Amino acid sequence: MEQTATRSSAGLILSLLREEGVDKIFMVSGTDYASFIEEKVRDPSLPDFVVVPHEITASAMALGYSLGGKMGVVAVHTVPGTLNALGIVSNAYTSRIPLLVLAGRSPYTEEGSTASRNLRIHWTQEARDQGEFGRQYLKWDFEIRDPTQTSVALRRALQIARSEPRGPVYLTIPREVSVKEAKPSNVKMSPYEPGPSRESLREAEKLVEESERPAIITWRGGRRREWYEAITEFVNKLGAPVLNYVGEVVNYPSGGPMALDRLDMNEPDLVIVIESEVPWIPKRVKVKAPVIRIDVEPSYSYIPYYGFPCDVCIQSTPMALKEIQIRGKDRWNEEIRERVEKQREYKRKEIGNLENSSRVHPRLLSSYVSQLGAIVVNEYPFNPRYGSFEYGEYYADLAEGYLGWALGAGLGIRMATGRDVVITTGDGSFIFGVPEAFYYVASTYGLPAMVVIYDNSGWLASAEAVEEVFPEGLAKAKRMFPGADFKRYNIGETVRAFGGYFRLAETPEEARSALTEGWNNVKKGGLSVVQVVVERTR
Repeated sequence: MEQTATRSSAGLILSLLREEGVDKIFMVSGTDYASFIEEKVRDPSLPDFVVVPHEITASAMALGYSLGGKMGVVAVHTVPGTLNALGIVSNAYTSRIPLLVLAGRSPYTEEGSTASRNLRIHWTQEARDQGEFGRQYLKWDFEIRDPTQTSVALRRALQIARSEPRGPVYLTIPREVSVKEAKPSNVKMSPYEPGPSRESLREAEKLVEESERPAIITWRGGRRREWYEAITEFVNKLGAPVLNYVGEVVNYPSGGPMALDRLDMNEPDLVIVIESEVPWIPKRVKVKAPVIRIDVEPSYSYIPYYGFPCDVCIQSTPMALKEIQIRGKDRWNEEIRERVEKQREYKRKEIGNLENSSRVHPRLLSSYVSQLGAIVVNEYPFNPRYGSFEYGEYYADLAEGYLGWALGAGLGIRMATGRDVVITTGDGSFIFGVPEAFYYVASTYGLPAMVVIYDNSGWLASAEAVEEVFPEGLAKAKRMFPGADFKRYNIGETVRAFGGYFRLAETPEEARSALTEGWNNVKKGGLSVVQVVVERTR
């Protein structure tokens, strides 16, 4: 273990982060970070400060950095910065993404220290309980009140964030504490994860053995490579279809023989749910078969009302699949393989027909985007069933549904992996993502990326909700959705202020051409935005 020299509390935090493998901090600085800045100047080997001019973008970049396999750390300014970051924090919590949020706290003394209050905001920004703002969406929060707490608090924060179910933690430090000398402690706190019980594994084996038509539903089971490989091995051996083979992440290869788009849920005689909080919509789908759930927290206790069945609950990572003894369901396997082949042929014909239209269908655009061969970071409109993906090539639909995360997350993934990234957003989610902050970071830190805006002139989900609730209503009949409709502007054109490429496309031919030009610009190290007017459908 690295022997950390005596430093200020701020310096010790930075040094311990470096020791824990953290190499970047996404920062929206404020008056609370004086000691951090001083320490970084004294020791340039401390983690790099990636300056981001908005907390939504900064916290989303940290989230993307974690998705890309590194530990995401974001530093925000006291109460205002915390409030701006909370939406992204809620996404990290509900989608189980590790995230360390550092925040200053207004100085608590009025005099007696160089770090005492010296601005009006130091009084008005003091909260009675700063951690309370995000406590429903944090695994843990703590304020360092004395320099002697620094080592333990930082180690524990990382331990909790990295332990399953993973998630965000919040660590605050007053300015007076940050400047005081702090001695390091060699305390070690390793992350942990749950494992299956022998009894639950045997119960699961019995149900699997008795079944002839099992089906697997997952959503983020492929979050970690070893999980993805365990699911793939289990599925191929069992011969059961995988619904949501690409969900929040890639859970099973798109080209795999069991990658089925849809299934009548009256068919399976056993359902195995892996890392999915909402496996189906009960008002639309009735599941009568027994259900095995494999999940690091199967009850999803953070959700107040939750009625999904769990005949056998296995609290474990998907690695439990390796411990379940199974035999292949040969007849069911053969039938699913045939369905998958027919499904692929249907989609090939569908794309061919859509190319002959004068308008751009979102599925056609999804097919075009997937052909670029990049990691896709998607915020709602892209359809992954019209692409081909394997592990780590797709990230989307974070559970809380807080919009605006994809722009920053795409840059975080790009920075963590060094791989090409395409970010797909709707016109509404693009605006939520603070485009100018995104452009600034991409340009300043040399992070080439392409954004594809699916412009359907509004919030499609809101319009769909009107149709769902009022199927015979006047709004649906007139195709009028006040409050959900947008006036169209060339919203992506602002990228030109940062030297980027922009093009608006309205036909399939224009879309394909614009994507090619934009991607060529990315391969040269540039930033591209392609805004495509699409049909108002999915």
